[in-house]
Amino acid sequence: MNVDYQQLITEGIKGLPPELLDEIIDFVYLLRKRAFDPQGFAAEQQAFLLHSQLAQLSQDEAQHLEEEFAGYDQRYPRR
Repeated sequence: MNVDYQQLITEGIKGLPPELLDEIIDFVYLLRKRAFDPQGFAAEQQAFLLHSQLAQLSQDEAQHLEEEFAGYDQRYPRR
């Protein structure tokens, strides 16, 4: 069985709306990066994960501070 993947992909994307084609091209570039530059792909993946973890840490810290100082004005009114 000889499958022409490029032809299947080409036929499969015909008529799709532009927003889905945007997603497809992002996926294609991701696959190309992973296939042809595995070290660069791994570095980008690590940077993304680190950024995500730092963003979550900032959200957690902000939530903690909100909880810590909830009702502060009522407990310690200004004179």
